[in-house]
Order: sequence, then C-alpha cells, then structure tokens
Amino acid sequence: MNEINNPHDAFFKRNFGDIEIAKDFLRNYLPEKVAQAIDLEHIEKENGSYVDEEFQNMQSDLLWKTKINNHEGYIYILFEHKSYKDKKVIFQLLKYILKIWEEKYDKTKHKIPIIIPIVVYHGETIWNIETNLIKLIEGNKDIPEEIKRYIPSYEYEVYDFSPKSKAKIAGEAYTRVVIEVMRTAFEKDEERFYKAFKLFVELTNKMQDKEKADEVFEICLKYLLDTKDDIEIEEMEKIAKEESVERGELIMSIAEKLREEGMEKGIKKGIEKGIEKGKEEGKLEERKELVIEILNQRFGKEFDKELEEKIKKASEEEINKIKKNILKITIDELKEILK
Repeated sequence: MNEINNPHDAFFKRNFGDIEIAKDFLRNYLPEKVAQAIDLEHIEKENGSYVDEEFQNMQSDLLWKTKINNHEGYIYILFEHKSYKDKKVIFQLLKYILKIWEEKYDKTKHKIPIIIPIVVYHGETIWNIETNLIKLIEGNKDIPEEIKRYIPSYEYEVYDFSPKSKAKIAGEAYTRVVIEVMRTAFEKDEERFYKAFKLFVELTNKMQDKEKADEVFEICLKYLLDTKDDIEIEEMEKIAKEESVERGELIMSIAEKLREEGMEKGIKKGIEKGIEKGKEEGKLEERKELVIEILNQRFGKEFDKELEEKIKKASEEEINKIKKNILKITIDELKEILK
C-alpha cells in the first residue's frame, strides 16, 4: 500500500506503528512464554506492505523486526477492518508470510526467519473462525503421521476487539485508548457507544503526558467522526464536559475543523469534476466536427445546414450511433436519428 487511503488504515498505522504502543501491545497480549522469547526492547518497524491489492481497502499490515529466541525474527500484524469476519483470512495471511520469507530469505545461510503472525480484528461480529491451518484439512483427526508431514501447518494469534467481544483491554493508558476506540468504531448500539466514549475520555484524562493526551484525543475523535455517520456531536460534548470542560471545548473545535476540511474537499472535488466534464464535452465537440466533415464528403449538397446544426446539438448517444455506421448510413437513416 503506497498511501494511507482510508480512516481505519490511517488509524492503525498511526497508532500500532508507534514503537511504544507496539511494545506495550505485544507485551500485554502475546502469550507469556512467547513474549519472553522476543526481545521487545529492540524492535524496528519495516517499510512496505504485503497485502494484496484487492484487499488494501479492507486490510492493513505492519512488520516489526526483532530477535526471537536469539535469532532474527519478525512479528507480522494484519489489521482486519472489514465489518465482518473473513474465513479465508488464514490463506491470505499465509500468502503474506510467504511474501516476507521470499524477501527475507538468507542466500548465504539458505535460511528463513521466524515470523509470528497476528490478526487484529474489530468488526461487527465476534471472531470465531479457525486459526490453525491443519484443522481445516478434511479428516485431519484421522490423518496418519506419515501423511501429516506433507501438510503445511501454521497458527496465528487473533485479538478480537469487536463490540461484542469480551476480550479484556490491557496495557498502558495510550494503548487502551486506541483499542477502546477501535472497538467502538463498529458499535451499533447508541447507548453502548456513548458509554464507551465516556471511558475513552476518562482514559485520556488519566494519561500523564497532557500534550500527548490532547494529541491522542484529537486523533481518536477524528477517527470516530470519519468512520461513524450517526454521532451526535452535542451529546459527545456533553459527556466530555462531565469529565473535563477543556475536552468538551476541544470536541467542538475539532468538529468545526473537520466541517471546514469537508467543505474544502467538496469544493475541490466539484472543481475536479467540472474540469473532467469539460474535457469530456471537448472530446464530444471534436467527434461532432469529424462526423460533419465525413458526412459532407459523403452526401455533398444533400447534407445541408439544417442537418449540420442538428448534429451540433445532438447527444453523445446519437453521435456514437452515427459514427458507428458512418460509412453505411443513408441520408434518410441520418434524418431518422436526428429528428
């Protein structure tokens, strides 16, 4: 993915791409023994994306380089921002892992690094699909060991932050704020949404670094306003002011800023649309001139000024019909189209 092109993607990369959040998240969510095997104090974000083009509006990813069991290794985080759970994600994830292995293959040692795959999901329904590839093989329980060695197998960690998930939110305040807001993005129940929003305000108020807290608050609020079209700004302001007058005022300031940006984008889009329309109209005029020239040569005096004026006023559909049959069309057929 060459550019951040939707609010879910932007929010994920902005926050999970923060080294402190990444460390805190991995420390609190990976199985204890797995976390202990990883050098979480020395992780480095890799550039690029491995997501297939067809899924780039529904998935985002980050790759962190580190040491796993004292060897070079990677933690690959795939963010699923579809509103539904995708049963084929296990195959998509495997494909991305293979891409990483191809890229990181050590030509000297002829080795590939360890990759720990993680899926972060926050859709509308609970994630209850298989995470172990071999369990998808039909009749896997009865497969002899001699046959099993031919079957590729891997398992991924999944962290379900959907609104209905009962997964515990852990970590430092910043990490918890980010996850709570992600969980809230697909919340359909109005009461639960505003309850979650209240918690979000409380968590930002607990952050020690006030400058960082304001920054996080603005990023998260913009994300919610970008992804949900049923939010009552006044209700959010009221809830925020119960915790902090400053937060309530900041909400209205951000909302006004977004309205202005939206208007600017709308104007810009309208101008671009007008330019494109102008180009199309210019092309149509050129086609009309070409049609007139050819018909003049074919019909001579029969192609009079009245017909020429009708062609100049003709629709694009009519011009295309004439142009398609221009070498066969009779003068009567031409008149029939233009009447």
